Amino acid sequence: MSKQFEVSGYVIKEENVHTLSHSIMPGTFVVEINHPFPGYYAEAMKEYSKPRSVIFMTKKLYTWESILRTSAKLNKYLDINFSASSAIMYVGNKEFHGIRVKGFEKFEDIATVQKAFADEGYKFAKAWAKFKDETVLIKVKKFYVLNEIGEGVYNDLNQPDVSFALIPSRLNWEVFRKMTGKIKNNISDRNYDVALVTFYMNGGIQDALRIFKPNSNLKLMEEIRKMYLEKMANMK
Repeated sequence: MSKQFEVSGYVIKEENVHTLSHSIMPGTFVVEINHPFPGYYAEAMKEYSKPRSVIFMTKKLYTWESILRTSAKLNKYLDINFSASSAIMYVGNKEFHGIRVKGFEKFEDIATVQKAFADEGYKFAKAWAKFKDETVLIKVKKFYVLNEIGEGVYNDLNQPDVSFALIPSRLNWEVFRKMTGKIKNNISDRNYDVALVTFYMNGGIQDALRIFKPNSNLKLMEEIRKMYLEKMANMK
């Protein structure tokens, strides 16, 4: 029998972003994620023709709780079905706070939601950079509904194409990036996107790999997990 449960946590992922200069509040800094899963070949991502994830960059850190409460309130009266969460964008050695928003059907909705947050007291950062396919690190807090499908392997019931493989400890991003490159050169199927996740579960912290792979199978997930575990064991 499968084991299903909800957890919270955050994902750290490398993304290509560009600055939006239209459909936003004038003078504010908003970035759009060009390709949500850069490690997975673009052929399968053609349905992403409307606004993808966007981040409203803010003047200060707003708590995840505050953002969740505000977005729940706004969803009650805006005719736009969106989800919002706390996000941090890392550019070089600097970090910038923001609100990650998903679910837009059209670009015109972006300014509407942004204005609604502003009316609730949120202060947005001024445009200070112009990105075009800039590679950055992004950290986003999220909820997950996990379904255990094998030892240390889970599916996400909210995202059918996403799986998770547990690992024993947190990896430094640069170590993880180099490790991923080596693994993808020696695996049966390299067409997947992988990121780092930390879950708050079982009264503690559990690190994992987030794997995006449409029509994935347990065998591949176990193969990916095994290769990371072997690489991590050799680091000791």
